[in-house]
Amino acid sequence: MHYWKKSCITVSLATVLLSGCSLFKDDPDSRAQRQQVNLDIPADLATPRQPGKYDIPQSENLIAEVADKSPVLVLATASSSRITDEAEKLARVMFERNDLTGDLIPFLTTQIANYFAAENIDINATGSDNLSLESGWIKNYRSEGFWFWKDEQQVDEARYAINIEPRPHGRTATVTVTLLEHRYFDKQAQLNKAAARDSEVALLNGLINQVAIAEIETAIANRDRIPEVGFEPGLNSEGEPAFITQQSIDVTWSQLEPVFEQLNFTVNDINRSAFTYYVSYSKPGRGMWSTLLGQEPPPVLPIADSDYQIVLQRSAAGTVINLLNKDGKPLAADTIVAAYQPFVAAIRAAKVEL
Repeated sequence: MHYWKKSCITVSLATVLLSGCSLFKDDPDSRAQRQQVNLDIPADLATPRQPGKYDIPQSENLIAEVADKSPVLVLATASSSRITDEAEKLARVMFERNDLTGDLIPFLTTQIANYFAAENIDINATGSDNLSLESGWIKNYRSEGFWFWKDEQQVDEARYAINIEPRPHGRTATVTVTLLEHRYFDKQAQLNKAAARDSEVALLNGLINQVAIAEIETAIANRDRIPEVGFEPGLNSEGEPAFITQQSIDVTWSQLEPVFEQLNFTVNDINRSAFTYYVSYSKPGRGMWSTLLGQEPPPVLPIADSDYQIVLQRSAAGTVINLLNKDGKPLAADTIVAAYQPFVAAIRAAKVEL
């Protein structure tokens, strides 16, 4: 009997556990009845205010047009361009002056004119300040046929207004593109509101890309520009012949190694705390291929092939560069003067500022 009771209790508990989910579920009919509560309001009492936060109001307006594709986004590909808060509604972008743009407004007007000139499209100023512009007709074509029978059929054309709005400080300006007029020759080319904005943004992205290309060209020109050399012979604080540069000692230290490569110095050791380079010099030779290609010969210093020390010192004018022999003795004044032009050539070839 004892075992029978225990097994019965176990079976009962298992039955309860298996049916536990159904014990705690509400009957759908009872849940619906509980949600639909109608209050009986006595005649002498006011009806309580019902919250209408989630009520959908009735509207007799026509359903708005729904775009069947993603909108064209403003792409700020130029380093000077920034997306504005109105970019989602308007074809607008902001430009900021930087080292690549220079004076911002003349730069923008020039690039806008270059863009339309490259596309063979007229652009005219509508104001005396040349900040409000209107384009000529921009035409779109569709290819029809194939091979020799292929033909271009015009589907539509449009004119746009380009407005440049500079800020009073002159460091930033917004450029907005607006569709002025659209003509279509194919029913499918008719623009709705969303498609009109997409066409405006497409033109604006073309202008931004023109600015980005101009910035890249400026960066390349700056990279290839020969730096000005402020490096000159002089005397150190002890009256010994040396070279003097206007750069700080830390900048000079960081830029000397490319110059050493041009002069065929080999760095054997350095003492950063004493601003000293321990180098070996050997006169560079001109290879056969350099001669055949007509390349400039490498600069040659008027010193013997040996070990040297190059020591930097702070000065009121900038940094003093001392050329010493392996024993730490300064080179002669006529040697320093003769070494000036090879050093200048090496600085320009290394494209550093000294």
